[in-house]
Amino acid sequence: MDQELARQLVELGHKGSSLEREEFETSKAAAEASRLASESQQKKLASIGKELKDNFLRALAEREEANRSGEMTSIIFIRVQNSHEQEISGYIDYSHQLKFEDFKPYFSRKKRLMPKPTEGKPTYIMTHA
Repeated sequence: MDQELARQLVELGHKGSSLEREEFETSKAAAEASRLASESQQKKLASIGKELKDNFLRALAEREEANRSGEMTSIIFIRVQNSHEQEISGYIDYSHQLKFEDFKPYFSRKKRLMPKPTEGKPTYIMTHA
């Protein structure tokens, strides 16, 4: 058992109490699962280690953990021009997209965040003359 797990068990009040072996093992397993979930959550953050010069990406990075954990839900309204000089706008449910899409390419600026026709109705396409 590592030191952090031992500390968690002590914090939970198990030091010096007369726990049955089964209760102890259950508490130990729960503490270990919590620790692993916390580590896993930190590893999942797509923005970690990225140099974010863009204010928009910095704002997304600041909200990433809270959106992944369900503490926050963010809706992004975005308006961009595609390669045909058409303006595309729409809404993106950030917390929902984080569950289904890898955001590392966005934070690395290898991929551009664009609204999809399937989300955030309405999506408008306007052609500039």
